[in-house]
Amino acid sequence: MSILNTDYRKCLDASERVSWTLTSVVPANAKLSFSRPFMPAGMHLAQQLDSLTSAEKLKLNQIFGRAYAYLFYFVEAYIVAATMEHARAELYGDEITLRTLLRFTEEEVKHQQMFLRFGELFDRDFGTEVGLTDSPQEVAGYILSKSPMAVLLVTLHLEILTQAHYVDAMKDDAEIDPLFVSLFRHHWMEEAQHAKLDALELEKLREGASPEQIAQAEQEYAEIIAAFAGLLGRQAVLDVTSLEMALGKTFDPQVREQIQQAQSLSYRRAFLWYGLTNPVFLEYLTERFPDLRAQTNALAEQFGRGPQ
Repeated sequence: MSILNTDYRKCLDASERVSWTLTSVVPANAKLSFSRPFMPAGMHLAQQLDSLTSAEKLKLNQIFGRAYAYLFYFVEAYIVAATMEHARAELYGDEITLRTLLRFTEEEVKHQQMFLRFGELFDRDFGTEVGLTDSPQEVAGYILSKSPMAVLLVTLHLEILTQAHYVDAMKDDAEIDPLFVSLFRHHWMEEAQHAKLDALELEKLREGASPEQIAQAEQEYAEIIAAFAGLLGRQAVLDVTSLEMALGKTFDPQVREQIQQAQSLSYRRAFLWYGLTNPVFLEYLTERFPDLRAQTNALAEQFGRGPQ
């Protein structure tokens, strides 16, 4: 299996090869181009709405990009906390493993700082406030209340889909703002190692786990995904209000509902469906968590379909 064809030393070496600094990716004079979209059209389903003009769709696309980046900042709050616990477990163990996990943690904090800098640039020049879901600490607490194996399964899901978003949708899209693409290219460069580390850490937990503990982790993975879907739905509601503020107008209830549904589906497909249908993630589940793999088609259908 490709994601397990590695070890901690290889992950550490790869991390050092692709390392970057915040100032090189987001220099002091960086500017976003608000004449361009931030998200690929294939990931932003509101592009298909006839009720919005091209200018309104562009504004909504940029709002989607602002929230999309913030949501990665949001979830990395729990990833940092979880990775520190894995590193602490190696404190008197293998030094290469410890060093690799500490580097993983530092890189996740760097990613949070990068997304905060992007947010500052966006908020400075967009013109109006964009509403964002709050309480990342509360969400992190909920996720971390689950078993470590479930937490790692969700983390693997998210870090694999991050790579897929960039490679499949952003990399060759010449329409998107180049700074936005660069942020997610650099994010992808380091997440490629992080997903492999997730799989290596899962191997440790799975080795000593009973069938009941594995079943519990699989159930809790599904619970976390469902809770995340609720959070994404709340962000979609905020997006409609943010668009109205940016345009200085109020949509009628039917159009508001159309926009909200399109945004909600875009978020669910980006953060849930994209992972649940990813070939690398599915291959891993087939080999290591076959009972969870048996549920992924139904979960993908649940979170990837529009309103019925």
